[in-house]
Amino acid sequence: MLIQNWLNNLFHYPAFKKSLAAAGLFCLVLGLILTLSGCDLLSRRIFTKTVLQIQDQKLSLQDFSKLLAKKLKNLDPLSAKDPTIVKKFKDRIVSDFIVDSLVETWFVESKISLDEAALDQQILAITKSYPSDSAFRISLAEEDLSYDEWAKSLRLAMKRLMLFKSLHKKIEPVTDSDIKNYYESDRSRFFQKESVLAKSILISDENQADVIKKLYKKNSFEKLIEDYSVENPKPKDGVYAWVEMGSSSELDILFTDKKNELIGPVKMNEGLRLFKISQKKPSRQKSVEEVSAQIKNEIFALRESARFSAWLDEQIKRYTIYKNTLAIDAISVETRED
Repeated sequence: MLIQNWLNNLFHYPAFKKSLAAAGLFCLVLGLILTLSGCDLLSRRIFTKTVLQIQDQKLSLQDFSKLLAKKLKNLDPLSAKDPTIVKKFKDRIVSDFIVDSLVETWFVESKISLDEAALDQQILAITKSYPSDSAFRISLAEEDLSYDEWAKSLRLAMKRLMLFKSLHKKIEPVTDSDIKNYYESDRSRFFQKESVLAKSILISDENQADVIKKLYKKNSFEKLIEDYSVENPKPKDGVYAWVEMGSSSELDILFTDKKNELIGPVKMNEGLRLFKISQKKPSRQKSVEEVSAQIKNEIFALRESARFSAWLDEQIKRYTIYKNTLAIDAISVETRED
């Protein structure tokens, strides 16, 4: 589901999946400084001024700047200063704050209790996925997050899940008639083009390709993979993928050669490959029964998105949203080398 995938992002924050040691490659950006233009720069009080507020939820200029710095830190210096990119991230911060604040407000007004035991299990599962507690703490530090900030993000994720469970109850079930109408409205989407199951061997050069093609007359493809493939580890059966006609200009050649011949070499991103076709599927129109599960998910995702948008519109109309546009627009970005 589109909304569910967006919702799950809070549970799968990159810092909690792997170490960000590679972030060192962006050392030019790690010295990012956020500055403010205007006559109030001499006063520190400006940094504590509220730039966004809904009910009791507030975001100060300083906190807004920190969020922007986090979003820009992995960009190259030129991109980090690009006004279009900066504006995009500013808008995202505003949007996220509005949604998160409305979720928090809905949760309080609904008088729902958070399942603390489930939250503790979630926290334990994430922390246990690291080799040690210190590795987990390092990952938080790399994202410039405190433990409390991280735990707060998980609490918010659970509240979002509870909101969507509530919204799901108001979504109409997808009927067989809905599925059929959806299918008939765009049958071409469910047309399956001719496809082939290709096996492949990654080789070092074109001279080797000529040698392998000659040896193929007396040797199995699997034996040639074992002897000549430069992949590590070497694939056992050499299965590359099901390739659909027209999906790749480089691989259109797979639909013009005979089944029992080695095709290529074909230049791919990873190097030169020889291909063997092991199976073929003709083009055909898939039936509505074959794609009913896919269609059902797509219709439900559309209704889910529409229901959430309607809920969001309702909440925005209910509450006053304060936004200090001048202060947010005044935030500029500078980069420096460490």
